[in-house]
Amino acid sequence: MFDDRTGSVWSHLDGRALGGELAGEALEVLPLQTTTWSAWVADHPETTVLALDTGYRYRNEVRLAGGGLGHTFADSLVSTDDRLPINELVIGVLVGQQAAAFPVDVIREDVPLHADVDGVPIVILADTEGEPSLAYHRALTDGRVLDFERSEDGTLHDTQTASRWTSSGLAVDGELAGVQLTFVTSFLSEWYGWAAFHPETTIEG
Repeated sequence: MFDDRTGSVWSHLDGRALGGELAGEALEVLPLQTTTWSAWVADHPETTVLALDTGYRYRNEVRLAGGGLGHTFADSLVSTDDRLPINELVIGVLVGQQAAAFPVDVIREDVPLHADVDGVPIVILADTEGEPSLAYHRALTDGRVLDFERSEDGTLHDTQTASRWTSSGLAVDGELAGVQLTFVTSFLSEWYGWAAFHPETTIEG
């Protein structure tokens, strides 16, 4: 990608400028969760919908985790990692200097998933349909480290206070209502992309 002000070329996965006036600069990484409409509305019943009649062309559907790689694109990759299928979906997590990949198909039955990455206690949360979202710090600013469970109705709660949480790490009910867990840099990515940017990654889950 390139920006329209400086023409700098940006990496789409880690937000770093690879060339141009801003080469070496890095954008702030914000959480971008992939979810279904029904799960989103369950957490955000007041949501509004962006009008589709914007005057711009758009794609009706984005396909992930299938189809292999086109020859031209595959030839542009410096290397591939055969530890997982190239299109397998992973939640890639970065903490300090450590990169860890959590295969979605493996952890789907075990979310919310607790783990330690580079010594930091994290949790990968899930939406109300059980689809993994992103990673968040389990430690609160007061030093408490939370443990999470998913109820039969798909909602999340911590076992320490029974507060209810959304898949984006916000407590919406209970003692901790209003508390936002700290986002841990994490992405939903196909394996080939995550491994290409982070060849030292471990595979967890």
